[in-house]
Amino acid sequence: MKWDDWNQGLGPRYPHEKVVQFTFRNFPASERRGTHSLDLGCGSGVHTVFLAEEGFDVVGIDISPVGVENTRRRLTEKGLTAVLAVQDLAALGLPQDYFRLVVCVGVLDCAGLAATRATIPAVHRAMSRGGRALFIFASERDSRVEGENGLQLHGFTRDEVDAAFRAGFSELFVDRYITTYRGGEIEQNDWLVTAVK
Repeated sequence: MKWDDWNQGLGPRYPHEKVVQFTFRNFPASERRGTHSLDLGCGSGVHTVFLAEEGFDVVGIDISPVGVENTRRRLTEKGLTAVLAVQDLAALGLPQDYFRLVVCVGVLDCAGLAATRATIPAVHRAMSRGGRALFIFASERDSRVEGENGLQLHGFTRDEVDAAFRAGFSELFVDRYITTYRGGEIEQNDWLVTAVK
């Protein structure tokens, strides 16, 4: 499986800066202990570990057994715990009204349009009232979805984002997070979607 191969390299070493900002902005230290959080598409666990270190009760889900095992190892090395499961987005089995925080980074573009359309309503149902979610995924302008695109990432258009996120969130903000490299030759152009139930 390509995601097992990808996770052989252990994925990123540090959490995405936007995950750190979002978490700290919305969850003061006094509110983190015992707060249920979901790392949807946890890969090799960089965000699961970050959330566990910050005191959240974390559930990490990924399609890759290698990624989940890497996550388990990283947690154990730091004396942390989380509930981990190998699960495909197409078969999400999440408890209802449970998670106050959801992070999903670099997953929807990997899963594709059809899986995303099914996933967002499932995540909405799993969030508790007032729960907050952060989704980061490639747009149609991203260099990674052009040319060879070996991981077969889907670059979402704004219309596709709007259609996928019609789940009834009380607040929804759709922004872009753009980073360029080599003088603008390479552009990482992500959607940054924040939602409140």
